[in-house]
Amino acid sequence: MDFFAKIVIGHLVGDYVLQNAAMMSNKSTAGKKGIMWCTVHCLVYTAIMCLFLWTASLLMIAAIFLSHWPIDRWSLAAKWMKLIKGRDPQIVYTQKEFDAAFYAVVYTATDNTMHILLLWLAANWLLK
Repeated sequence: MDFFAKIVIGHLVGDYVLQNAAMMSNKSTAGKKGIMWCTVHCLVYTAIMCLFLWTASLLMIAAIFLSHWPIDRWSLAAKWMKLIKGRDPQIVYTQKEFDAAFYAVVYTATDNTMHILLLWLAANWLLK
C-alpha cells in the first residue's frame, strides 16, 4: 500500500471508527473537559496512525498528534467555513433537513482535507 493510502485509511480508522460519541461531542468544549477529551481522541488517533504508517519515530508521533489536536480542539473546519462564508448551519437555504445534512457533508470534507493535507505535508517533510 502506498504512503498516501496509509495516511487516508489510518485517518478514517482513527477519526471515525475509533472515535466514540464522548470524544466527538466533548473535544471542542471549553475547559479541562474539552482538553482531556481532545487529548484522548488524539492519542488514540496517533496510535492508529503509527500502526498504519508502521513508525515509532518520535518526530512522526509528534507530527501526527500536533497536526490533529488543534484542528479538533478548536473546530478549525467550522472556523474556516465561516471565514470563507461557506455553508452555515444557521442559515436556511431551502429545507432545514437538507441544509443540516449538506452542512455536515461539507464540514466533514473540510475537516478531513485539513487533517490529511497537514499530515501528508508533515510526513513528507520529516521523511525527506
